[in-house]
Amino acid sequence: MAKDEIKFSAITSRPTTEWSLGRQVLAAFEEVSPQLAPEVLYQWEDKIGPFESVEATEPYWAQLAQMRVNGALSEFPVGLRWKRNRAAKYEAEISHTRSDARGNTIDGRLNVYAAVHKKTNWCLLGARLGELMNADLAMLHCFASFDNQSVRSNTPESRFRSFTILDGKVPNIGWGMFYGGRFVHEVDAAAISAAGFPVQKIGDGYFVQVTEDINDVVNDFAMFSKRRAKLKSLFRDDLFLIKDEPTIS
Repeated sequence: MAKDEIKFSAITSRPTTEWSLGRQVLAAFEEVSPQLAPEVLYQWEDKIGPFESVEATEPYWAQLAQMRVNGALSEFPVGLRWKRNRAAKYEAEISHTRSDARGNTIDGRLNVYAAVHKKTNWCLLGARLGELMNADLAMLHCFASFDNQSVRSNTPESRFRSFTILDGKVPNIGWGMFYGGRFVHEVDAAAISAAGFPVQKIGDGYFVQVTEDINDVVNDFAMFSKRRAKLKSLFRDDLFLIKDEPTIS
């Protein structure tokens, strides 16, 4: 059976290669908890070596690689991946915002996959990373064993797990959501707060929670599901791909 897993995903159309951003993103993990300090650095599947310090990581944050496109040589920034093998165990990877051959923007992403660790303040980390990434949209969620099974690709459920925006639609509401950039106007903070949901104005966006504790997703999914449905009703009807709550036996 699949294990419960914490996942954070941030999607941004803003530049991500500047070291000023990289420094703050990496530092945020240690600032939230020493138990989130990275241990090993990778680029793709290649191990760079042990994490020594935030500042020592600068050369690897956005190294340039080359590839030929229609005979022309082009450069692109390689993402950085880092892991921690002790509690709190997780791995994270930045995929940098870039332009395709036609000049269209390909969104950058920061993904974090973590084992459940109840002493970690995931809420603080998620809100901070959403702000630092200048995220258009970010999700912090605990995928429980009952809904973390394999699903068919290209379905709303698979897009929720991979957190993929489709035609401007949000896959679903995770336990905590950061709405910024092109999604900040979707948030009616006064109505959400009046309905009893935690909402924080952070930087240029809002961080909205379904409940106070992310562990509610596992400990009391029925309650979480009921509150998520209520929260979803405070947004416009066609914003989310998944409209109905799952039936859990």
